[in-house]
Amino acid sequence: MKRILVANAKGGCGKTTLATQIASHFAAQGQRVLLADYDPQRSASDWLQNRPAGCAPLTIHPAWQAPLPKEPYDVLVGDMPAAIAPQAVWQVLKAGDKLLVPILPSPSDIKASLRFLMALNLADLAKGGIEVGLVANRVRGNTEYARRLHELLEKMRLPLVASIRDTQNYVRAMDHGVSIFDLPAYRVRNDLAQWHALLAWLDPSYNPAPQAIQA
Repeated sequence: MKRILVANAKGGCGKTTLATQIASHFAAQGQRVLLADYDPQRSASDWLQNRPAGCAPLTIHPAWQAPLPKEPYDVLVGDMPAAIAPQAVWQVLKAGDKLLVPILPSPSDIKASLRFLMALNLADLAKGGIEVGLVANRVRGNTEYARRLHELLEKMRLPLVASIRDTQNYVRAMDHGVSIFDLPAYRVRNDLAQWHALLAWLDPSYNPAPQAIQA
């Protein structure tokens, strides 16, 4: 089973948005997806309650209060809560997992996210067979802080796997229980293009459709 955890101790950085988008992508590919909601605020669970019947199905599990089910799934996507201690993240991680850390391009978010990564200890994660990828989230064009974030991550040799723009498409999708992968391609063409690198990192076999590449 492919396991992907989305975590950052900093609140409001877009963990649930990333987790639901990823879960929807794999569900749309016909995979059996378990979305594990580790957050007592249940944002991912609320999102799924609004999901239209015509969208690719996926299963939600209240992981904040119950152990993961033993039923077989192809993909597990974990939405971790804010203010989570690094030790709690380690308790969930397993060898072969992918750990995604969304970071907003603001001074306070960058500092808090770097402290979280340092506390996790990237060297120990690598030794444990866990891949870490950072996502610059809600990026507004070529702004000063977006440039600073990219330069800092490059200087520190931290793995930036994607940069996701700030757009109301994600806000509307979250409100209606869908993802950009459930919407007509012409409406989210620019957004889909930003996901190719991230999806390839999550799944080496990922092969976008020709029309998606042209987007």
